Amino acid sequence: MNTANYPCLLQHPSHEHALVLQELSESFIFECKICRLSVKGGLSYHCMDCKFFIHKSCADLPPEIQHPSHPQHPLAIIGYSSEPELCKGCVIFIHLDEYRYKCRLGCGVDLHVGCAAATLPPPEEEHKDQQEHEDKDKDCHEDEMIQHFTHEHPLASFHVNVPNRIRCRACGDEISSCVYGCRACIFVLHKSCGLAPREIINHPFHPQHPLTLLAHLKNRFGCKACGSYGHFAYNCNDCGLILDVKCAVSIMHPPPRDDQSSTDDRREIHHFSHPHQLTSFHAKVELHATCDVCKKKITGDFYCCADCLFWLHVSCAEFPQEIVHPLHPDHPLFFQAGRLYCSLCSSNYKSKSGYKCEECLFGLHVGCALRSLSATEEELALNSELFHEHPMRLRCQPEGYKCIVCKWPGEGLGYYCPVACCHAWIHKTCAELPRESEQPIHPQHPLLLLSEPPDKSSPCFACLESSWGFTFYCDYCKIQFHAHCAMRRPTLKHQRHEHSLSYFGKIGHKPYSVQCNVCYDDCRIDFYRCVRCNYNLHFSCMPLPPYVKHTFHHNYHPLVLRDRFVDDKLDYEEQYCDACETLRHPEHGVYYCEECNYAADIDCVIPKVNPTSQNSTTFSKALSSRHDSF
Repeated sequence: MNTANYPCLLQHPSHEHALVLQELSESFIFECKICRLSVKGGLSYHCMDCKFFIHKSCADLPPEIQHPSHPQHPLAIIGYSSEPELCKGCVIFIHLDEYRYKCRLGCGVDLHVGCAAATLPPPEEEHKDQQEHEDKDKDCHEDEMIQHFTHEHPLASFHVNVPNRIRCRACGDEISSCVYGCRACIFVLHKSCGLAPREIINHPFHPQHPLTLLAHLKNRFGCKACGSYGHFAYNCNDCGLILDVKCAVSIMHPPPRDDQSSTDDRREIHHFSHPHQLTSFHAKVELHATCDVCKKKITGDFYCCADCLFWLHVSCAEFPQEIVHPLHPDHPLFFQAGRLYCSLCSSNYKSKSGYKCEECLFGLHVGCALRSLSATEEELALNSELFHEHPMRLRCQPEGYKCIVCKWPGEGLGYYCPVACCHAWIHKTCAELPRESEQPIHPQHPLLLLSEPPDKSSPCFACLESSWGFTFYCDYCKIQFHAHCAMRRPTLKHQRHEHSLSYFGKIGHKPYSVQCNVCYDDCRIDFYRCVRCNYNLHFSCMPLPPYVKHTFHHNYHPLVLRDRFVDDKLDYEEQYCDACETLRHPEHGVYYCEECNYAADIDCVIPKVNPTSQNSTTFSKALSSRHDSF
């Protein structure tokens, strides 16, 4: 999205401080204070001093709207109500302190701001942005009309690109992208659900009879494939078979092979986990159905028994039938379909299959068994005062815990404390850390692992937040790192820096300052960092091309991106941009031609290269001038 026409600073009535506009990466997860929905990245306003974020779309919401669902009166946005109200769009209660659109004339019409925005016709000035989204989805054409048999009014196609709580009236999943809907009734269908055929002949799961699409079945009939109770479902009048619309439509075609689709592409196998032959299928989207081995959602290529609707991921089909496990070395364990009690994670709800000893009561869920296969006898117990005061035991941890060392979610193989009311848990890999090790964040010297920082008054050298908990300490440099910061692996190799960069969602900034090496603004959230060099890049500053063709220099040579350039022939304070012929900051990045000694400010070059791209707005001068005095 082009941000050139949007203000970089906003004084929003919901917050006392000015908010800054920024494109955040999908690695950064936040909750919008207006719609109260958690979203990964996107164009958003945030406060530089507080943890306050609002979506760009929520910031643009008008104080009053004329919504098609209530044309009699305007709806006004309010931020508080004395009693909970039901949203007309998603039929979910709106919290007392949550923003909503409300009819103030006592009609009882209330809408979540996201539900209102998602079904509100876009104003004329935003039609261009709407068209850009549709251009990306070639199959989505604005205002294409269909007459659906389940609704009295025609349904128009439109693009939903704002967070909301509305769900598809057919499959019950959240709506986004291209949909068909009646804005007046807030009746919305996914495009695939809206175009689902009224009748399916020769469906691969039930080829003997046609399947007829029925509507308004919520809580009446369960899908034989996934067990869910959807609004729309396909029914066999002869057999009574029910398949919800998502399970039925998504697997009508076999997996693509060399850009072709035909029934000849299906593969058939015999698997020990099921008595019948299994046939390969391909799901175009994630289904409601789950794999009968690992209990995760079905998507992509999978195997299925069309008679029993037994589901199996292709990867799960490769599990061995028999294993010898270090947790139970006396007898082999055999794969068994059906619910069993897991002796490792102490639960019996995790899956419908696993490995079990035919002579003992010992059993393991599939995931627990495979993740712990490599464990030795010594690894099954942990006795270390460094990590925890109590002896710990090896187990596969379900979701909901965090490792006390690295602070990352504690799911998978690790050590837990069996003492009642003590919920300590450590990843197996963290428990194997030596007292002294080399870490990529500080490769100059080995780091000592400590249970607490030696100097609690000094911050973590990586994120600059206060020091606490497990710490890596350099005795040579007298600096310390949070364990989770020190163990953070670099994830990005950028052409502008010799070392790989690590992602940081936020960083402490008082009284410290970390500057972006491209735009020279402070880095506080959503950026990449090389700690050893103190080299930092905002996510929004990363897309700069390493070299470009400039309109003022196109007949000569390409311009190369450089962190800085100082012309020795001129005084330090008399450095000029050769594109606009005004003073430029000698310590700021430029595009430079060495052969011609031509240096141009980044702001001057990028808009000339592609004035509609996101790159052209990365260094907008609306927030603060790059040509500050020096």
